[in-house]
Amino acid sequence: MRPPIRPCCGGSAADRDDALASDSTLFMSRLSRLKRTVLLSLLARQTPEKLLAAGRKRLPAVFQRAARHCAAYRTLLEEAGVRAEQCTSGEQVLHCAPILTKADLFERFPIQQLMVDKVPPTALAGVLTSSGHGGSNFAFGVSTRRQHHLTPDDIDLGLQQAFGIDQRSTLLVNCLPMGVVFTSNTVCVANVSVREDMALAILRQAGPLFDQAILCTDPLFCKRLLDYATEQAFDWSQLRMNVILGEEMFSEDYRSYLAAALQVPLDEPGGTLIGSSMGVGELGLNLFFETSETIALRRALHRQNPDQPLPSYFCFNPLRSYVEIVDAGADGVGDLVITMLDREAPVPMIRYRTGDRARWLTAADREPLTEAERAALAAVPFPMLAMHGRARDRVSADWHVDHFKALLYRRPAVADQLSGAFRVLAPAEGGLRLDVQLAQVASRGPEAVGAELQSLMAEAAARRGAEVPELRCFSYASFPHGMGLDYERKFRYFPGGA
Repeated sequence: MRPPIRPCCGGSAADRDDALASDSTLFMSRLSRLKRTVLLSLLARQTPEKLLAAGRKRLPAVFQRAARHCAAYRTLLEEAGVRAEQCTSGEQVLHCAPILTKADLFERFPIQQLMVDKVPPTALAGVLTSSGHGGSNFAFGVSTRRQHHLTPDDIDLGLQQAFGIDQRSTLLVNCLPMGVVFTSNTVCVANVSVREDMALAILRQAGPLFDQAILCTDPLFCKRLLDYATEQAFDWSQLRMNVILGEEMFSEDYRSYLAAALQVPLDEPGGTLIGSSMGVGELGLNLFFETSETIALRRALHRQNPDQPLPSYFCFNPLRSYVEIVDAGADGVGDLVITMLDREAPVPMIRYRTGDRARWLTAADREPLTEAERAALAAVPFPMLAMHGRARDRVSADWHVDHFKALLYRRPAVADQLSGAFRVLAPAEGGLRLDVQLAQVASRGPEAVGAELQSLMAEAAARRGAEVPELRCFSYASFPHGMGLDYERKFRYFPGGA
């Protein structure tokens, strides 16, 4: 449908200029919507195998560009004895190119050598670091102005696929830290960082103007926002809420708790989405993402065994990033290795070992699904993997950090009293100790909440034949591992961890 043609005569020059500007904006909006419709229609007809093959074909181009124009990568190839001119196929790149780590790149070379030589500083638009506790040796991602120009369309495509933003007017409240911002040509974006007062004020005032709201944050800050909303007597039912959670993995107990707090349907067809997104600071945001189908899979597995920590089931776009699982064990779990396929990236990232553990989806994963759910999962065009986090997340033979993330939210009445922060310790005398922080809004004391949480842990340990950790519960202000949470970086759940 063409925009309406306004008369070219009559009225003031300013009125005519405003009319032309309005027509132009409307036309571009409709064009963008049409492009998204076409792209998603084409994508729906693809298969994971076809997309993976297409991504593999892009490997030689990004490899050769790095070999010719990146000083650091030329050095690494020479040290590995790799002749770039012999790597002319995707299979050859995967066979010959060295697997690299943060230490190989960011802890060794200055940025001038990591960047390709044909990207001038004036072309750069942004730098993003990882959110860990890396001291002076942070990894970082660099982006160009051209990439920034294209980013809104990429974001809108993903938002349409997940939330139907072309059908519903949308407010997105971004509470991610460290200057991570969203840009969009379709939704209204509020970049508030880790300010729960600003986030709630915007949701309260602007939220009712829109058909739906999307909250983008991490699990711990989201809990803080919920607590603050309770303090302010905010009624979540006035909004159709969706949530995108990043930074760390969370349990299905947490997802259920969050859905109940926000008063949204979770397991109903066509309901709102509370999903997870995973990025890597030096590679990019939203590299891996949940869909309603992968969420249904994880929740079915959780119902089958509530005490078993689950991986996160993610999709990814092989045309954006090529994914490998290397050095896999008998269970199929290995190291996650990623190659970014953008041929204009200032810092080439080829076969980069992220430190995460993952495996490909198996038939056993699908067993708890109904026939209809299996068909829906099979129709998803993207490849899928199970993300297992980091090896250090297993804190003992009996306990994984995800066990505790689940138990804290298993009983909503207990979860209401907690901030979500805890620290797992291994005292010199042996065993495990769990230090837990109460929420600022807690109405009960540490002794009462601690007793109930200890009972919950003992029940879970008995079902698995595991040793029961010691539990210490602290008020918010007396928590010995920091009075408040540093929401600007990933929380340390155990000494030396992130």
